[in-house]
Amino acid sequence: MNDREIIGSIRSGKTDEPIRYLYREFPKIKSLIAASGGSKSEARETFHDSLILLIEKVSEPSFELSSKLTTYLYGINRLLWKNKLRKKQSNKELEWKDTLILSNEELGIHEEKEEKSKALEKVLDEISKRCREIFNRFYSRKESMKDIAVAMGFSSVNSAKTQKYKCMEQAIKLASIKNS
Repeated sequence: MNDREIIGSIRSGKTDEPIRYLYREFPKIKSLIAASGGSKSEARETFHDSLILLIEKVSEPSFELSSKLTTYLYGINRLLWKNKLRKKQSNKELEWKDTLILSNEELGIHEEKEEKSKALEKVLDEISKRCREIFNRFYSRKESMKDIAVAMGFSSVNSAKTQKYKCMEQAIKLASIKNS
């Protein structure tokens, strides 16, 4: 397949063959990520995310390819991986800061936050797996509702938003039951 055929196929909604073709690039991506300390599963996750982004971009009528499609895909992967590395680094900094000695007043605040955190964890353990995934993608990974809709197979962004709202209602209801 050439770039024009891949783009045409994606725009007509037929993504299986282009994805199979583009999967040939995975070894390059795996090498890129391994070179900076990433695992095979991180490479696979990053590659899948990049395929989703590529399909979204190519599907836009205004999309114009200014390089080879495989080069474009590689660039998306590189940017996604850099962002993940930044997040990892900031998490390491947070872990380090957590090891600092706290004053008695701070310990009281810390204990209160810890109690709230445990209560939240209990609620999250009781909501549906699908709701946990929506919350994780939206609040932890900071994904857009559009990305969540695509990744989780919702028919539209509005469907994903409605489901997130229902999940929030479910979590609030569980939290109020726990507190009473």
